[in-house]
Amino acid sequence: MTKSYYQSRAGFSLPYNTNDIEALAAALGVTPEEVASPEASARIEIRVPAAPLAARVRRLVESHAATEDELLQHLADIDPFLARGASSLLSAETSTVVLDEEVLRLITHWADVPTEYLTDHTDEAVTERTDAELDLREAMRAAGASSIQFRALGQMSPDALRAIAHSLRSGPPAR
Repeated sequence: MTKSYYQSRAGFSLPYNTNDIEALAAALGVTPEEVASPEASARIEIRVPAAPLAARVRRLVESHAATEDELLQHLADIDPFLARGASSLLSAETSTVVLDEEVLRLITHWADVPTEYLTDHTDEAVTERTDAELDLREAMRAAGASSIQFRALGQMSPDALRAIAHSLRSGPPAR
């Protein structure tokens, strides 16, 4: 299984099939049932760089025209443990924090961005595309749009998205 194949499934872009589940179970040393029913398996804690990841989460909150408290309340409604993890990330005074990977998945789901934006911050293509989408989202909100479905934009390049955002911020042409 290649990294991109796995990421497309882990990011819920494409569904897993039974062969994928069996391969993942074998690689992880667990049963296919544990892979297929994650609530039955142990949580996965990861160590993450606090400052850059917190900055990305704050960018997601800002692009949603929300507050950190609103995000934390959303997470608390799902699982108070996960909300505490997100809070510890946002208030971290150390260079790294350990948190449940599910926190990052839920935040990206809430913000409607690819999971990899927070879970694989080294993926420059995902970062560039997501940052461009966030820029466009903010420009559209400033122009009065209430929402946009970014999946409808297809494979527009980050530069094209930024050009649209710039055009929106520039206002209507002078007559």
